[in-house]
Amino acid sequence: MTLTLAPFPLDQTASLALAADALRVRLAPGEDLRDLLPPIESAIRSARATGGLLRADGETRGIVLWEPAGPLGVAVRLLYLSPPNGNPETYRASLTLAERAAGPIAFAPGPLAGLSEEEESVVMRELGFVRFGRSEMAFPSTAPVPPTPVLPGSDMRPVRPADEPLLARLHERAYRDHLDRYLALEALDPVHDADRQLREYFAGRWGELLSPGSVVVTLDSRLVAAVIAVKRAAHVLVIDVMTEPDLQGRGLGRLALASSVRALRDRGESAIVLNVTEENERAVRLYSRLGFVRTMGPSKEWYDARRIPVRLPAPVDR
Repeated sequence: MTLTLAPFPLDQTASLALAADALRVRLAPGEDLRDLLPPIESAIRSARATGGLLRADGETRGIVLWEPAGPLGVAVRLLYLSPPNGNPETYRASLTLAERAAGPIAFAPGPLAGLSEEEESVVMRELGFVRFGRSEMAFPSTAPVPPTPVLPGSDMRPVRPADEPLLARLHERAYRDHLDRYLALEALDPVHDADRQLREYFAGRWGELLSPGSVVVTLDSRLVAAVIAVKRAAHVLVIDVMTEPDLQGRGLGRLALASSVRALRDRGESAIVLNVTEENERAVRLYSRLGFVRTMGPSKEWYDARRIPVRLPAPVDR
């Protein structure tokens, strides 16, 4: 069977139905199809969606949809073969076809409908991909504010605009070779990308930066940890938790996040959420111990280890 890629307008009805089926298959715990489907439907109807229908022998077999290419390649958001087309050979052919059309694939979705978890792992690992997951965690409105530990020589204060360059350098060091950096990557140079990230935080790209609420921790006058929190429509998003790599395991991240939660509660914020990469065991453990609970996820996704040199943090948290 030879697959071809046909534009969505060829059969818009099938495109919309397959997009819905693709999302249903990969819904993570806590996700709602009604939240995810409308923007994809809008993109398909307006011909803004990139990708197409997977066809063979004059019949539609599935759908693939990707985002515009970033510095590492494209992120495939939907990949779905309708029954009984979902087999390892056809998924390999689908990914090859998508890469030929879009360029290198940096991220791919799972699970792949019709495949067992073992079959999916074989297909994706043969192509150089490694599994990862993302979850949303929330601090319950009824949970007590976690205590802020006392660390000799340390000090905590709200973030100031003048902190931006120091926070950019901390971000650069904390996220070097970390998967989370690649999930939001826009510039390959780590210095430029960290500068861009912090500039966007302070400019409000992701929501109004809250201070108090965003905090920095200094140790012997050196900025060593920070939390950035922004105001969204329905909640406060803790968008960044970063600690100096050579000081991890000393409770600095715990101090920063506990202080942030306390400051947010003091200003009347009851809905506080963050997102975490499940493979970052250190972060998951820290957030759980402070009282955060999973409200969505984990997702099932893949990254191309040939293009993304990830080094996971050591799973140690004191």
